[in-house]
Amino acid sequence: MTISDAITDYFRKNWKDLSKQIGFHANLVADHSEWVGLIKDMKLRVTPTEDDIVINGFQYVGPGDLNLDVYLNVDHILEFPIDHFMFARESLIPWLNRGILKYFGINLNTDFADINVNFYDNMGDVDSYELPADYGRTKPSFFYDHPSRFWVKTDKKQNIKEQRKQKKDVLILNFPKKGMEMNIMKTLGNIFVSGVFGSINQSLDWVTKNGDDFTKPLKTLVIGAHGNKCSSSIMSTAKDNGKSDEVVLLQQLQGKGFIGPNTVVFFTSCFGADDLSKLTYSSQALGGHRVHGAEGVYNYVTGNADAFYSCSFTPSDNDKMWNGDLYEKWCMLKYGKYIINNPKLYNEYYLERGYCRRESGAPYKFL
Repeated sequence: MTISDAITDYFRKNWKDLSKQIGFHANLVADHSEWVGLIKDMKLRVTPTEDDIVINGFQYVGPGDLNLDVYLNVDHILEFPIDHFMFARESLIPWLNRGILKYFGINLNTDFADINVNFYDNMGDVDSYELPADYGRTKPSFFYDHPSRFWVKTDKKQNIKEQRKQKKDVLILNFPKKGMEMNIMKTLGNIFVSGVFGSINQSLDWVTKNGDDFTKPLKTLVIGAHGNKCSSSIMSTAKDNGKSDEVVLLQQLQGKGFIGPNTVVFFTSCFGADDLSKLTYSSQALGGHRVHGAEGVYNYVTGNADAFYSCSFTPSDNDKMWNGDLYEKWCMLKYGKYIINNPKLYNEYYLERGYCRRESGAPYKFL
């Protein structure tokens, strides 16, 4: 077992009891009981860095990035009684360092690369407080004043951390109609999108070839294609072995590491959210990951549509809806009869039970 495994395993088993000491170790002098009481779960993860990190002649050789996932029992993060970034900076990070990591001989300030505190609310939204690896280490004297076995002297001159930052965190895949539209997009489209493709396989080949230009996972994945109000899938394209094109694409991108827990997935297809079953279908393919879509006609220039919705729906949720009779019981209670093949009723069910929600706007705009 590595030191990272030992720390995360210890945290998983004891975080509830350890959290009682957050106020004691915090820089913030205040009663923490109300804030800590709103934490329903916490997870500590250490993820290896994907690239070399060199800062001022020192190369990082440590365990990787430290991630603290904090699940709050509030519907929206802004309902947390204190600024959550301040809570991360002045309370959670000092607690981790002084109350937990030091007993493993680890110094949070010197022994990890990036430090991220990710806050989740009951609606599935996330906001992250981030301390990048070069935070506080821009002066050459830092590594002499704060020696660490995980930073070693190197002859490499280039700051590879800067190279890492320059990777694109937004991937935009566009699938225009064949003919004039395809020609126009291939001429002008790459100004606004990452790539223009005639098929899913073509896009996946391109992603494989150019994947090193993008972060893993992505911050945002945008998929543009023509939608059809009468189609059962978001992208009005052919099926592949029983799976719609969007499912094939999403699962391949997730398998390649581009879709992570915090990646925003947005389909700009027209009518993609008129029938919310389309979004729940794609969400299921990703194990319940939230997927965004547009109701009505989406306008690339203005970034507007009739409305925007997002859904988070797991295979288990689908099984309970149909095999567990939850939808039938909901129908009987609300309408006195079992009604199927009715997209409007399905939408109502998804929204009432919290699987889907209306958003205030598009999660990404091109202009």
